[in-house]
Amino acid sequence: MRNLAIPAAMALALAACSLGTFNSGTNNYKGQPLSAVIARLGWPPDETQTIDGQKVYTWTVGQSVQQCKVRVVMAGDVIDAYEGSGDVNICGQYGALSGGLKGF
Repeated sequence: MRNLAIPAAMALALAACSLGTFNSGTNNYKGQPLSAVIARLGWPPDETQTIDGQKVYTWTVGQSVQQCKVRVVMAGDVIDAYEGSGDVNICGQYGALSGGLKGF
């Protein structure tokens, strides 16, 4: 019985860790305004640039050794793509999994 209790406790701990994070996937914010990502991250983007006529916003999350760059590509006033590159554990917390974002 004790052997079953340890895996069950581990599963509950992992489930608790996933609460409060972004949904997984690269298009969770597609069609939404930039303010949706700003509100979720809690601060404005660290960098803004234009690539092939589209605005690209970048946030850097984490420390210099382990970090994730979260990027948002706009289609006019709404989000076209939401992705990240860098440490998978940090990017995963924000649902910013790599998917070949233009300009990476």
